[in-house]
Amino acid sequence: MSTFLITGAAGYLAGRIIEFLSGWECCGRLVGIDARPEPPSFPSDSYYQVDIRSPETTRILLEESPDVVIHLAYAVDPLHDTGEEQSVNIGGLRRVLAGVEAAGCRQFLVASSTTAYGAYPGIPTFQDEDCPVRIHPRLPYARDKVLTELMCRRFQASNPGVKVTVIRPAIVVGPNWSNLWAVIFFALPVIPRAAGHDTMFQFIHEDDLVQLWRLCIEQEAAGTFNAAADGALTLQEIAEMLGKPTFPFHRSLMEASMWLMHRSRLLPVGTPPALVDFFCYPWVVSNRKARGVLGFTPAYDSREAFAGSARMQAHLLENLARKDSGRYRLYNAFLEAAIARAGRNGNP
Repeated sequence: MSTFLITGAAGYLAGRIIEFLSGWECCGRLVGIDARPEPPSFPSDSYYQVDIRSPETTRILLEESPDVVIHLAYAVDPLHDTGEEQSVNIGGLRRVLAGVEAAGCRQFLVASSTTAYGAYPGIPTFQDEDCPVRIHPRLPYARDKVLTELMCRRFQASNPGVKVTVIRPAIVVGPNWSNLWAVIFFALPVIPRAAGHDTMFQFIHEDDLVQLWRLCIEQEAAGTFNAAADGALTLQEIAEMLGKPTFPFHRSLMEASMWLMHRSRLLPVGTPPALVDFFCYPWVVSNRKARGVLGFTPAYDSREAFAGSARMQAHLLENLARKDSGRYRLYNAFLEAAIARAGRNGNP
């Protein structure tokens, strides 16, 4: 039986993977690392409350000598401090890879993102894993995902005995979904979009994402796999499903609004201005490789995944709005003023 070590072990995705591993006959032992306290559900005494960037991370990997490492310690939502964000994402990965190499692990699995493909004019839709990733220099989250993949490729080249698995999820939705896109879609009174664009958004239900992780672990599959549901939704379709209006902003006004929100911390997550590119150009992918190689069979398409999550998530966002009611009132007032100004200036 194998020993599995999971970074970011207190996160919700890690919790779902731990739930599978703890009942799997091939898992003999679980080790967790996270800067947050040990969750009550963690089924092992081998839990380390350690910052992933600490030298302790490499030491723990060497001492525990896991067979498989699942790296989920990452700033999932944009931080207001981009330097801190990259320190966690890239500095943490560097520590973990050093430990994986020193411990002689058999497999290393890491979460990337479909944002690694970038969002640019002329970008093809439903890209597969053979399409190149492109660094988005102004969006730290997407930039760091590309850097993550490049670091993993270099690691694989110098450590051919380690099976390296990179999983690129689309926007994750489900009963535990709480991220930047949840705030944009649920907490705002209107759905903002860039004038002249009605780009597509692609989702994956958390149950399907866990299925794909499970298949990669069970089969010890190496390589890169897109993790996405079939199909995609336009912003207009998303707004109609939520019963909300959309409002088209000129790109410059949308970027300025996001910059102001980011700097003033009006929302609980960062909103870097470069996010506008992902409102303009499609970043949807094909799941054909995961289906063919792994036998991945998503239970939900993008519409079904989003519709179910919208119903389940409404109360969570209401609680968030109550907790930060003053901040949300200020933001909504700002958004209404921006819409009024856009109308006076002849926008869109």
